[in-house]
Amino acid sequence: MSKDLKQIIQNLLKDLSPRQKEILEGRFGLKEGKMTLASLGEKLGLTRERIRQIENGAIAEVRKEMLKDKEIENLSKVSVNFIKNLGGIHKEDIFVNDFKGLVNDQSASPEQIRFLFEVFGSISYQPEDDDFRAFYYTDKRAIKRANTLSNKFTTLISKKKEELMTKNILGSLIQKIIKSAKISEFVFLNYLSISKKFRVNPYGDFGLVNWEEILPKTMRAKAFLVAKKAGKPLHFKEIAELINKISFDNKKAHYQTVHNELIKDPRFVLVGRGMYSLAEFGYQPGTAKEVISSVLKKHGPLPSKEIIDLVKQQRFLKENTIIINLNNKKYFRKLNDGRYHLVEKA
Repeated sequence: MSKDLKQIIQNLLKDLSPRQKEILEGRFGLKEGKMTLASLGEKLGLTRERIRQIENGAIAEVRKEMLKDKEIENLSKVSVNFIKNLGGIHKEDIFVNDFKGLVNDQSASPEQIRFLFEVFGSISYQPEDDDFRAFYYTDKRAIKRANTLSNKFTTLISKKKEELMTKNILGSLIQKIIKSAKISEFVFLNYLSISKKFRVNPYGDFGLVNWEEILPKTMRAKAFLVAKKAGKPLHFKEIAELINKISFDNKKAHYQTVHNELIKDPRFVLVGRGMYSLAEFGYQPGTAKEVISSVLKKHGPLPSKEIIDLVKQQRFLKENTIIINLNNKKYFRKLNDGRYHLVEKA
């Protein structure tokens, strides 16, 4: 099916009066930017109500013209069936591309397509708002169904957040919803695509937009996500550079700002000169003496080599630094067999 949408629209408008044509072109942005009732009224010296009346009358005339063309009428039916097969809803930007392919006209604009479906009257358009991205739909029951399933899925993944973030169980959660709803996975994902509740982060993790792991808004949240994904200690400058490379938003991460956040965040542990890691990785905060004490409390008396190895797993410390601290007789004592143990406090 090959159609030139610009030519189709010109043919549909050809019998309108100049004023009717100007109002439709302005209201739907067919020539330049879309105009409001007020701006058109001011331009033409008419009230908003009069502009609305002329617009509605012009669309009614165009619909009559459309009924004379069986090919255009058939295009309307094909489009309706296409959206119905997707569950009765289709996100605007995706549908625009699909429709361009359907009519074999890559030059077609979103404004032209929107006008055409206004004329068809069989497919409605829902502009973007706080909760949904712009989409087309065939009936309001589809919107209600999409919203209900979206809310159910939100509740489900909220309960399974930790597993979703660490064990890749998204597929099984989707299957749970579509089996109970008796719809295809394709239709369900189509429903999710119009909701602003969900997002995929730069690492490919799916979740809710109010989760810091999905949409980190503060520098501290960005640093935490970067460090967690790295899975190893990083210098604070490297953390800042990774934040900028990933580009969560337009805010630049400055070295000192990131460093200050790492210092204040109890989830981070200083493990070396400027090097930070997450405490959840097993790293412990504290001085060399405190880390040695922690190792001996956990494992009991140990040879110096084992102590050095275990401390290095916790902190980026030079071997000499560990040995110097280990020889502090106020805190550690060497046994006859060469092992070291903690000095018991009186």
